[in-house]
Amino acid sequence: IYSCVPVARLGERILPGWPQRPAMSAVQQVSFLDFPWVLDYILATRFNCSLRQIRHAVCSIVLTLRTILSAAVELGILVSQDSDCIDGASSAKPFIDNMIHVITECLKHFPLCLDSEFFHSFLEPLPSHLRFLCGNFHPLTHMQFEDSVKQKSFETQTKAITQALSELPSQCSNLELYMSFQEPVLKQIQLIKEHLRAPLWMLMHDFRSLQSEERLLVEDVQQAVRATAELQARETGELPSWPQVLGDTLLLLLPLWKLSALAVHKGQESLTHFVAGPPLGANLGAQRILRRLIEVLLTEKADFMDIALWFASEPFSAALLTCGEAVHFLLPEAANEDEFTHFRKESLQRVQENLAGLQGHLLRLPKHLRQHISGYWRKAVVEVHLFLQGYLRVIETFLEVQKEVHSFVQNQLFMDVMLGLPLLTWLAADSRALSWRTSEGKRVA
Repeated sequence: IYSCVPVARLGERILPGWPQRPAMSAVQQVSFLDFPWVLDYILATRFNCSLRQIRHAVCSIVLTLRTILSAAVELGILVSQDSDCIDGASSAKPFIDNMIHVITECLKHFPLCLDSEFFHSFLEPLPSHLRFLCGNFHPLTHMQFEDSVKQKSFETQTKAITQALSELPSQCSNLELYMSFQEPVLKQIQLIKEHLRAPLWMLMHDFRSLQSEERLLVEDVQQAVRATAELQARETGELPSWPQVLGDTLLLLLPLWKLSALAVHKGQESLTHFVAGPPLGANLGAQRILRRLIEVLLTEKADFMDIALWFASEPFSAALLTCGEAVHFLLPEAANEDEFTHFRKESLQRVQENLAGLQGHLLRLPKHLRQHISGYWRKAVVEVHLFLQGYLRVIETFLEVQKEVHSFVQNQLFMDVMLGLPLLTWLAADSRALSWRTSEGKRVA
């Protein structure tokens, strides 16, 4: 409905590289968050030729509404910028604003592919909108301006609105008639959307739940940082900076924790077999450190200070698990790997630098303090493990939805579409703050 551009040209302009007639063997990878728009594009590619008359009728109504909107905006400018209107100047502006508002609402949320639900939400309110527009336009016809140029402009705009309002009823009748002819096609489009809507909404709900769990995890880590700092401050009289560095390091390690959980979920034997073969060719020593890394991170009720000390003694233990090939093996097909790429290229080095500075502080802790502080960081690790359970549930749900969408679109629309897992962390916005606190902590350390 956005002008009468042929669908093929629309695809070339909006979605470069998308084939006009994709072969069944060419799988199109689409991010989950982009899929609703892409689904509309696929449906438009298949059905818009059948809905040509309907699309033209909608275009006519939209153009008429835009004509009224444009004229109403011009009238608003005339009334607001001039005070020499003889009759109705003070009361005209609300009527004009009402017209602009109702037309703006009518023109919102047009899908790329029209369906039955859209037509009912768009067409059924149109008669009442037309009565509303006529009721608000009538008082404007009694206005006059002393300035002849402004009066002429005013008459031009009101004439355009009068003409457009007179055309709308017949345009609405034409659209209703064409809809009755194509009701089966419209219902088929609607059924396709409804079939896919439930799993997509369920998965989006799971994403939001995981986002909330991540936020709660950050709060738990912050609580551990505060409790540790306050406890040592009571002992020494000074507020230490190293607990903040320890908390930042824990959050920086979340991608590694996720990969460890995915390794266990997929099967450690499967991962070991993969890294031992080409192209990685990991030797027995590297495989042993990989298994030990996963064990250290996922041991129940582990103390993060112990984890930190182990990492300090094995600074390169994460190299194999975070390499691009292993990440690609562990994640679902077409997943966004940015979080893990960023960890491998930037965060891992910061973790190693943090741990080098933390090691001395952790080893020098008095025994009685260490026992109390360990409780805070055991609780933090428990929260990490709970978060990982939610993360794995989201991965499992996504795999089910990915399979269902791929099968349904292939069978109903004859296209191979593979949903891509989006980025499942919301800590990126805090990375600058983490970096600042970490670097400050290293200077103090």
